[in-house]
Amino acid sequence: MSYNINKFTKGSLWVAPSSLLFLCLSIVPLCMLLLFSFLSGNIGINGEMPGYTVNNFIKIFSSITFFKLMFKSVGIGLIVTLICIVFAYPAAWGIAKVAKPKNRNLLIMMVIIPFFTSQLLLIYSMMTILQAKGFLMLILGFLKIADPSTSILYTNTAVIIVLVYEYLPYMILCLYTSLEGINDNLIHASFSLGAGKVKTFINVIFPMSMPGLLSGILLVLVPVTGSFVEPILLGGPYGMMVGSLINSQFSIVLNMGYGATLSFVFLVIIIIIMAIIRMFITRAKYSIGGT
Repeated sequence: MSYNINKFTKGSLWVAPSSLLFLCLSIVPLCMLLLFSFLSGNIGINGEMPGYTVNNFIKIFSSITFFKLMFKSVGIGLIVTLICIVFAYPAAWGIAKVAKPKNRNLLIMMVIIPFFTSQLLLIYSMMTILQAKGFLMLILGFLKIADPSTSILYTNTAVIIVLVYEYLPYMILCLYTSLEGINDNLIHASFSLGAGKVKTFINVIFPMSMPGLLSGILLVLVPVTGSFVEPILLGGPYGMMVGSLINSQFSIVLNMGYGATLSFVFLVIIIIIMAIIRMFITRAKYSIGGT
């Protein structure tokens, strides 16, 4: 019994630094966010508090603007996430199961190359590609699909394209970690029992890749829904999302209280959406025989 207690104590000491870091960088900011959401304005230059009120929450739930932007942001987030899933599965499968082991590190390096560049530089480089007579429009014009003198900049389509470009590597890496761990004998057994590629994917690969899929959805849906740089630079006058509204409260309107309230309500809505997505995916996993 004393051995188990000593072992538990030693384990707690090893976990303590990371737990403290998590507490300082996650739990404490969330508590401060909830506290600041009741402020009646912005904190003064000398740190004086403007007072506390519940009018910020009343203002949100009595105005339709936030929910319109929230609905739009969630819609764009779901579209981007779905596109990333469609493109990431074959890419992750190719790296994990088709490519030779000696080439996998090189392929993963190619996937994460965009991470070596700043986000703003990636956005501006994509703007040059999407602009009129840019690389993309010239290709579409050559294929007689679109007029090269036109541009899809300052539209929601441009925002979606850039967001997919930015967050697709996250989904590929998450799915890769799950697909690599699938035993090849299970796939061969499925084929030997008469299952085709589609049934093998639905009954074997998809359930076993569920942890990576959920991690990918979390890493893509949440930041995409709350993005504000891409809508500002690429969305034009009608590209505003809920992240843009929150950012304007801190940087332009200087109303920290209302901005914190928007952020807190946004966080609660995202948590509810992620819980619903997790519930549906888990039910789908059980319905096709997953464990």
